[in-house]
Amino acid sequence: MTCKSHFRFRMAGYSFRAFSLFIFALSVVQPAILAQENYLDGVQQKIKEGNVFVASFDHQFTDGYTKEQSGSSGRVWLSWGQYRIETEGQIIVVDGKTSKVLDTNRNRVIISEYDSEFDDFAPSKILGGLGEEYRVESIKRRAHREEFILMSNDSFSAFETIEITIDKELFPREVKALDMGANLIEMKFSSANYQILDDHFFQLQIPKGAEVIDMRYE
Repeated sequence: MTCKSHFRFRMAGYSFRAFSLFIFALSVVQPAILAQENYLDGVQQKIKEGNVFVASFDHQFTDGYTKEQSGSSGRVWLSWGQYRIETEGQIIVVDGKTSKVLDTNRNRVIISEYDSEFDDFAPSKILGGLGEEYRVESIKRRAHREEFILMSNDSFSAFETIEITIDKELFPREVKALDMGANLIEMKFSSANYQILDDHFFQLQIPKGAEVIDMRYE
């Protein structure tokens, strides 16, 4: 399995898709687009300065055609160029150079070289500039939160609309997105905080006896 196909496989999972949505929505707007300082700018700045966003999340996917729903929950750690996702049965760790995916049900670990070129939602890539792909349609400022509505400028974008809610403590609380297939993706965050970067966040402890598939040398 190539690195590219490996990332496509991972992104097919609902939990990874939800997290990808979060970092995409969090980072897609360039500060110059917005007329004044806002909560979204503050979140971006915290991550760029080396803080790690840590939170629990609940994700729900609603099929645009059948209206069937599926959900997942887990824990996420997000830093500049690095992230960790823990959901039931799976742990994904990217340290900027290497990707490691642990399937706890099969006791199997897949290791590959990490290349953000094949990860459409890589924080380093998105924070670098996708500002022209979306526009800020509106910002609603309330007493303790700001709500951002983003609209696509490109018919080939992953999402048609994205809504982000951030509270006054600069914690993202909710992300909603409608993709081009009319599927609705919703993600809510709780128990959120910013932590000082610890290398252990982005290291994976391989279980004893686990099958290890290392694709870096294939």
